[in-house]
Order: sequence, then C-alpha cells, then structure tokens
Amino acid sequence: MQVDILRRCMKGRDLDTVNWSLRYPDPCPQQGSRDNYTIFTCKYMECLARRDTQGFPLTQDDMPSVRARFAIHLIKVYFNAQERSERI
Repeated sequence: MQVDILRRCMKGRDLDTVNWSLRYPDPCPQQGSRDNYTIFTCKYMECLARRDTQGFPLTQDDMPSVRARFAIHLIKVYFNAQERSERI
C-alpha cells in the first residue's frame, strides 16, 4: 500500500506516521481515461489540502475544463517566474 511506502521513505525523519488514518472518499471518483489520472490526483490532493473531502466535486465530464484551468495556472506560474528572474 502507498502509505507503507511513504512510511518507509520517511523512516528516521522527524515525522510520526503511526497515528495516520486512511480515508477513502465515498463515492470514490472514477476516471474513464488513463490520461486523466494525474488531473484527478492533483484535484483530489487540492481537496485534501483544503480539508474538503466530502463529495468530490469532479467527474470525467469536467476533465476538459479542469485540464484547461490547470494549463493556464502552469503558464501563469512560468511567466511570473520569468518576470521575477529578469528583475534580478
């Protein structure tokens, strides 16, 4: 299981994983295409970071718009970084 792998990687570091609980969303979001796995994972991690895991808000039908927003975000980050490096 992935949690066991994470625990092995973090062994010896100052992070106590013993009391970590596993959570499984119900219903679990399903993707219809292998190409969308990364997008589903990123969006689920975003929900976890916001502590909003009730009723995962995305479906396979949302993927085109989610991909577009993801791409726009990455482009903005890239150009903001370029702009900052030019000022230095």
